[in-house]
Amino acid sequence: MKVNTLNFSKAGSPQEESEDALDFNMDELRFSICDGAGDSIFSAVWAQVLSSVYVSGNFDLTNDAELQDYINSCRLRWFESIAWDSLKWNVKKKSVYGSYSTFLSATLDKTSKKVTVWARGDACFFLYDEDSMESFPITDPVMFGLHPELVWSGYGNPIRDKKDYKFPEFKKNEFDFGDHKGILMATDALSKYIMENGASSVWEITDHYSNREFFDELRSNGKMRNDDVSAIIISSL
Repeated sequence: MKVNTLNFSKAGSPQEESEDALDFNMDELRFSICDGAGDSIFSAVWAQVLSSVYVSGNFDLTNDAELQDYINSCRLRWFESIAWDSLKWNVKKKSVYGSYSTFLSATLDKTSKKVTVWARGDACFFLYDEDSMESFPITDPVMFGLHPELVWSGYGNPIRDKKDYKFPEFKKNEFDFGDHKGILMATDALSKYIMENGASSVWEITDHYSNREFFDELRSNGKMRNDDVSAIIISSL
């Protein structure tokens, strides 16, 4: 198995401003990609925490106890990653309301060649081969542009422990990975581009995953929305 990744900030923006995050665990074949919401603060930190905690654990997100364990672990790590006392007053005021991010994960089983996918929001999973492509949770590009469902970090300092946190619900699907198939997990702008341009665009991306200029050109000429773009590309088992 071969895994390639890309994570490029908006065209014209420095790389450190990307609010996308991805992570994977090759020993356990767990992969995750998240897109921090630009209208919330510290969303890049929250996206990275959601990805890294998921791939380091073994969570069944349909099990209430495991879901709460996962989210609470993420919330604690997010909170502890922020130097609350040193924030400027205007940043501190906004940070109280927490961070938001989409979530997408895939866990592969080499024995059964099944892929379990969890999703909340508009980052998408694609399973493809030379002749076909299927996607989840979005299947039609017209569905982009709507306000996606997000995972919330809960409140920041000083009201972190306010008791009105509602745990998110995740969509689940399973796919047969099989022979000669590939997986691509992508954040929303790239996912929409793939759906609009068909399966051939997946091969374009796999050929250019390390070439930022390729993605900058797509965004500057209007073929792709100017947003952070990230993907995990997994070859067949």
